[in-house]
Amino acid sequence: MKEDAQKILIVDDTIANIQVLNEIFHSEYRIFFATSGTAGIEIAHRELPDIILLDVMMPELDGYETCSILKADPVTAGIPVIFVTAMGEEEDETRGLEVGAIDYLMKPVSPPIVKARVKNHLELKSGRDLLEKFGKELAVKNATLEKERALAHRLLGSILPEKINLPGYTTAVCYRPSNEIGGDFFDGWLDGDKAHFLIADISGHSISAALFMAVCKGLFMSIGKGKDDPGAIMAEANQTLVKMLSDSGMYLTMVYIVCDRERGLLKAASAGHNPVYLYSQAGMTGIDATGPPIGWEFEDFWDVREYRVNKGDKILLYTDGLIEVRNAEGLYCPEEIFSAVDASFTPEEILEKVLSVSESFCNGTFDDDLTLLAFSIDFDTSSGGANG
Repeated sequence: MKEDAQKILIVDDTIANIQVLNEIFHSEYRIFFATSGTAGIEIAHRELPDIILLDVMMPELDGYETCSILKADPVTAGIPVIFVTAMGEEEDETRGLEVGAIDYLMKPVSPPIVKARVKNHLELKSGRDLLEKFGKELAVKNATLEKERALAHRLLGSILPEKINLPGYTTAVCYRPSNEIGGDFFDGWLDGDKAHFLIADISGHSISAALFMAVCKGLFMSIGKGKDDPGAIMAEANQTLVKMLSDSGMYLTMVYIVCDRERGLLKAASAGHNPVYLYSQAGMTGIDATGPPIGWEFEDFWDVREYRVNKGDKILLYTDGLIEVRNAEGLYCPEEIFSAVDASFTPEEILEKVLSVSESFCNGTFDDDLTLLAFSIDFDTSSGGANG
């Protein structure tokens, strides 16, 4: 018999009955025995057997009472109990099952039957024990993951700017992370007389996405320094990111805008992202994707759209969490929500209006990260530029 053999506790006030059961099981299992219910409860606490074979008719504390006490105690409640008794009436068996036994065998026992019953119940208990062990391990891992998720959310909050203050521009931002760890990010900064604005959404919801977001945010600022071509900036970043994202299945959609204050010119490139909207006195202009998402192919490139901007023009950028929502009928939010605003709105008012329309549509239920960035041109422009 192995040292790690399963344990059987036999509780019977008749030694001869204990000897019979011991003869059946001693070669495969570690056997413990008690001649009273009280002693059986004590041994069960000390040894935590894998199964208990329990007689019914015992003095002082009978088998039914013994089983009830074992099942009421959290320490021993999970130990399966089989009644082995000469009491064969239907009401006797019913009572035994009602107090918590899993089986009921009649004396004199048949060795093949009792062995088979005990083996089956021990296998079931082993399965339950394994599930319980996995459940506890999973609970520990989940608790650890939840701490990591909370830390990732705090890190995301510290990386993303609360406000973007750039001379010559009025900006407004809204960032609402979902319960999942996402990869939305945005930023804006001045490089000489040129303002850089970007918004992006990394595929997936994971700690990896959050870490990738942190890398991307610094990468684009570094590559963009001294450059005014958003397509070239994205192409250079893509060549670095394709290597990083190899075999990960992750990719990045984004919009990169460079606004040239001296020329009154806005340049935009979009890597598979949702349309950007430019609001001017002439109306609303949608800026669609000019190339694929970032992270797909090393040789990918992005066209650049150029637009003349004037004082009072507004630009709205957002991630798909705003529009990929459904109403009670299962319909997606229509992109007509963006025509609810115009150039007369301030950036803050644009965000408030668009967000309120989307919230009303989906009853405030957003499953994905929600990020919006709007800015206005506050400086006078006089030089030319191309629309297209």
